[in-house]
Parts: sequence; C-alpha cells; structure tokens
Amino acid sequence: MAFAQIALEKKQATLAELKDVKEQLATKGWFPGTSGDLSARVGEYTPDEFYFAITSSGKDKAMHTPEDFLFIDAAGEACETTSLKPGRESLIHAKIYRMTGCSAIFHVHTVFNNLISEFYGDQGFIPVQGNELLKELGIWEENAAIEIPVLPNYVDIPSIAKLVPGAIHSDIPGFVLRNHGIYAWGNSIWEAKRHLEAFEFIFELEYRRLALL
Repeated sequence: MAFAQIALEKKQATLAELKDVKEQLATKGWFPGTSGDLSARVGEYTPDEFYFAITSSGKDKAMHTPEDFLFIDAAGEACETTSLKPGRESLIHAKIYRMTGCSAIFHVHTVFNNLISEFYGDQGFIPVQGNELLKELGIWEENAAIEIPVLPNYVDIPSIAKLVPGAIHSDIPGFVLRNHGIYAWGNSIWEAKRHLEAFEFIFELEYRRLALL
C-alpha cells in the first residue's frame, strides 16, 4: 500500500494519540532538552514496506506545534513535501519496525535508565527477577527473571542499527543504549506507553535496590 492510499483520518488519529502520549511523557521529564523520539506506524506492514509518524528533529516535546511530527518510510525518507527532518535515530526505529512489525516505538532519556545501563553495560544486559511490573510486559511466571539487552551507544547510528536484531527478544519489548536511553515498543501506541512505564519503574527500583546494598 502506498502512503497516499492510507486514509487521512487514520493518519490524523495516529498523530492525535502521539500528541497525547508526548504530553504525558513530557510532564514526567523524560525528554530533557530536545532529546527522545516517539513514533507510530500507519497503514499496512511488510518488512520491506511500511510508513510511520515520528517526532521531528530539534523540537521541545513539552510544546505542541504543527511541526511536531512528520511521516517517513522504511528508508527514513519523508512521505510528504516538508522542511522537517526526522531525528538521526529514526534509522533505529525503522530497524525495530522491520524486525518486529510492532505499531509504536518510544525512546526516552532518563536518569535511571542511564545509570542502570551504565552499571550493567559491560555485562550486556540488565538482570531483573521477581519484579511485579514484569506483568506489564506480559511476563506472569512466578519469580520471573529476564535480561534486558544493553547495546553500546555509538556516535555512528548505522553501527547501532546493525546490532538491533541481536537485541530483540520476543518476550522483552525493549532494549537500552548504554548511558543513553531506552527503546520500548508495543502493538499499539498505548501498549508501547505501558511497556515504557514498566521498564522505567523496573530501572528505578533496581537502582534503589543497589543503593541499599
């Protein structure tokens, strides 16, 4: 399906939901400066052809303007005539969409995801066991244990994108860039938000647990 064939009302509904999420996450302080990215897919999906809305580069996400989002394709090219540019990390979003077929991806920078990813960076994953919020990720086993992947934070974004396939696990809807921020996704905008909030609770709890040792 070509981008032009996607119904206008579907595009508008996607942008409206992204706006709502952007506002809610901004109030948490999860977009310091102009950092972070939100995206959501529109239209049909194949691994080689898909389209998504993404926050435009260099914008204060605590504000709402007509220039907050643009639509791009799987190659990161704008689908409509615009002067807006997607953030450099749109390449990572595209890789996650291609690998998972998910509907939305949120990337935020917080103190806790930076501290925890740096602490466990050499290990390559953040170990989590018995955390109640694992249920929000769809993990209901008693005293469940998971390993949240941590990738190196290279300046060269394509180098990070090459590592994304190895960081994607079917039961863990997210990974962290070391000392940088998390990428969390879901099968809807609101599921991605729920997953993101669960990860952030897990990171803060793990940090505070370590501080008590």
